[in-house]
Amino acid sequence: MPALCSDGGLVSAAQSHHTASCSNPACFVRVSRVSCSFSLGLAIWLVLSGIALASSNLPLHHWGYEAIERLIALGVIDRALIGAKPYSRMQAAQFVARAIERVRADQVELDGREAIAEPLLERLMAEFRPELIRLGVVRGRGSEGREALRYGMRVQTEVDASSIGGGQTVRFRENRGGEYYVNGVQNQTDVRGWVELSDWAALMVQPKFISNRHLLGIGATNNSDNFYMREFSLKLIYANIALEAGRGTQWWGPGYHGSLLLTDHAFPMDMIKLGTERPFQLPGFLSGLGDWKVNAFLAQLERNRDFSRARVFGLRLSYLPTSWLEFGLTRLTQFGGRGRDQSFPETIVDTYIHPSNQSGNQDVNEQAMADFRLRIPSVPYLIPFPAGLQFYGEIGTEDKWSQLPIPSRTALLGGVYIPQVFQGDTMDLRIEYADTDFGRQRHPELVRVWYNNGTYTSGMRYRGFPLGHHMGTDGVDFFVRSTRYLTDSLQLGANFNLQERDRGQPIHEKKREVAIDLTWWWSNRTQFTVGYTFQRIKNPGQVSTITPFAEAYAAGVEAQNHLFWTSLAVQF
Repeated sequence: MPALCSDGGLVSAAQSHHTASCSNPACFVRVSRVSCSFSLGLAIWLVLSGIALASSNLPLHHWGYEAIERLIALGVIDRALIGAKPYSRMQAAQFVARAIERVRADQVELDGREAIAEPLLERLMAEFRPELIRLGVVRGRGSEGREALRYGMRVQTEVDASSIGGGQTVRFRENRGGEYYVNGVQNQTDVRGWVELSDWAALMVQPKFISNRHLLGIGATNNSDNFYMREFSLKLIYANIALEAGRGTQWWGPGYHGSLLLTDHAFPMDMIKLGTERPFQLPGFLSGLGDWKVNAFLAQLERNRDFSRARVFGLRLSYLPTSWLEFGLTRLTQFGGRGRDQSFPETIVDTYIHPSNQSGNQDVNEQAMADFRLRIPSVPYLIPFPAGLQFYGEIGTEDKWSQLPIPSRTALLGGVYIPQVFQGDTMDLRIEYADTDFGRQRHPELVRVWYNNGTYTSGMRYRGFPLGHHMGTDGVDFFVRSTRYLTDSLQLGANFNLQERDRGQPIHEKKREVAIDLTWWWSNRTQFTVGYTFQRIKNPGQVSTITPFAEAYAAGVEAQNHLFWTSLAVQF
């Protein structure tokens, strides 16, 4: 990709050695290794491979996530742990820096991938220019990007026009922080602002306005606010340890249309997060094992549920043994709440040491998941796609891993992503299947297991929405998406989705959906999207109670929903 190599805004490897605090073209800072203890029942000693730089998080579904994943699948970025989102703007910039380093070193072949990779990389360089200047990869003007106090803002406004059929008035909106589609024309506008202080602190706030309060709930999930604080956080960095407190969303796992344990389908949770800001390697001869990352959080759930202010603790370990393979292990534990004599961290330590729900202090609700992401290069006559393809998958269990290798309370998710279908073209293709009904099919007595619990009758949910996949319990979801760049700044996308929810019941919901969207980057800082979704839903469901959780299905009703939306995002 010679256009990138000859860009006058890029600093050569030799120059970056003298002009920044790093010593290689990827511009990862020179560091001294620091060891720390992260105690969760088992003492895990980590030797930190780098000093992280404080940076605000990218919002989930920011276009940068898809662009970076595509560059990874294309082999342009060769080492990246991306299973735990959100990650920070600085982390995204480090991925971009790695791509730039490989382009400079002529490690990316000119075999047709550049038709996609070059415009994506140029757009990412424009988006993360301040961070790339801090890393020394891009030449700044004067003190640009190196100020002790940095700030930014992103304004997004959306206009929706929805027609909900079958006598319904609302329909939940997948992976949108507890939002619904509501009959009529609606507006929602949010401002996401961030301030970064030197290299150790980052503050973010995201207030939001909605024109119809039912966008955030109706009936059992009713909400009465037109203005609310969607997200806010304060992140503090020391060495490679990040401590963050506030309200936010997380997505753990490689799934695109959903993930088994943790997505942003539910309303953002109030939480404290602790983990490594960037990947690290083990000390000494163990460094050859690869890269690691640790993420943990403690969240507090809502007041109006079975046990008021119950808490959820989550821990994820991500591992990258080689550039083409990533593993992840995740565990969620729900405990405490009013009337429950359980404290943190004693309950978590007890739960991790003893078998689930078999110690006197436990009686908790748990989920666990293992996942992977595997990149396979092009193989003649076997994998004919120019840049190969990417497989990914998740396997999860409710409460305990009672059987090996496949537990009795199993849920599954698997997908394939083809970043370039045809040589020299920009079309991609993703096919994904998820199943929380797998355990019930093998053991019919295990009905409504996923996201539900006998003790915590409101389930592993927040404000009625599951923390994980939006299809909920005993569901299956088949999803296909393809995009193509009509020009470097105009992208067309199309989706197809088949879904069934709560299949263990005599009457359950069945959905067929097709959607199309068009995104135009008017400039590097202005993005406009328009989309239309058609849904045909048989026996549509709606949350009827939260304590205990129940969902009612409109028997014999067939709803045809027409959902039109536009979005304008401007970054300052």
